[in-house]
Amino acid sequence: MYKKFLNLFPPFYQGFRIAPTEIPKWLKEAKEYDYSDIKEGIRLHLNESPYSPPNFIIQEVEKYLSQGNRYQHPDLTSRFKELAAEYNKVEPSNIFPTPGGDGALRAIFYNFLNPGDTVTYNFPSYSMYSVYSAVRGLKVNKINLVEDGDWWKEDIDKLLDFAKKSKLVVIDDPNNPTGSPMLKANKDLISILAESINGFLVLDEAYYEFSGYTAASLVNEYPNVMIVRTLSKAFSLASYRVGYLIANKEVVDALTKTSTPFDVALPSLIAGITALENPSYARKIVNEITENREYLYSSLKKLGLKVYKSVTNFLFVKDNRDLLNPLMERKIAIRKPIDGFYRITVGTREQCEILVKALGEILESGDSKQR
Repeated sequence: MYKKFLNLFPPFYQGFRIAPTEIPKWLKEAKEYDYSDIKEGIRLHLNESPYSPPNFIIQEVEKYLSQGNRYQHPDLTSRFKELAAEYNKVEPSNIFPTPGGDGALRAIFYNFLNPGDTVTYNFPSYSMYSVYSAVRGLKVNKINLVEDGDWWKEDIDKLLDFAKKSKLVVIDDPNNPTGSPMLKANKDLISILAESINGFLVLDEAYYEFSGYTAASLVNEYPNVMIVRTLSKAFSLASYRVGYLIANKEVVDALTKTSTPFDVALPSLIAGITALENPSYARKIVNEITENREYLYSSLKKLGLKVYKSVTNFLFVKDNRDLLNPLMERKIAIRKPIDGFYRITVGTREQCEILVKALGEILESGDSKQR
């Protein structure tokens, strides 16, 4: 009977060799997020907090671990929205909880854009913008940031020009990897941008707690403005994957239809709630990292390196030598986002001192080769 069944079909199908559904060309050619990692050593390459979550968060999460067989109650999501709204001086209806800041970006790229739409972002900028653009088959306009002494700045004229032709403009503010402020929540500039775009303006404020400025209050005045936030940085919750989008109620309502009430995992939700109930610990972390950043900035300059100022938890360094591999050999990981530049996350004071000592030895010994 089996052989008779196979004889009914052409040879191609025999042996159950079914042709796969066609994968879009742009998805086949897209490149995923990529980085080199270390299992042991000093991690200064992913802009993580060097400080563990406080014990009161871990203890609260532990209370809920035995409930992992059940989906979380909607009251928990409501509580998170209330706290995030209070933290940002908006309404709970303006908050869309997401699995990290990346989850907010993914929701935007996948739900508000179609293949062939145009997206505009800075270069350099957070690498996931290019990843999501590629996998969605989008047309991309890149605006080169302008080096300006100790900082990098936005090319405003080009930004305004490209905005008119874009379905989405996304700006990490402060910028990653340069550490520089971009629009700085300038209402006049944001209003012009928002009115120019035939779509959405997304401000990625992943480092808000370090920069101290935000455009969150504008989401109701300009319904096409959205703000991306994460608890990965200042709140030390990177692996918990908890973040949120601040947006107009109509946008939040639309995105809610595309998700489930369970997208943010229970441990993450509890960690996020507990963190936002006690945000003072994040302020202490920000203060300490800021002090460490200033120490690292001055120390790297003393080594003769070109270092840019920063309003984030990392520094941007310009150097054509190979610093990456000699440091990796010493079990210190930093990031090389583009040729000729390095991004160094600010660690603890001890980690910063170890890095400076290692770099001094590398530069003095000539282990760093010109590239």
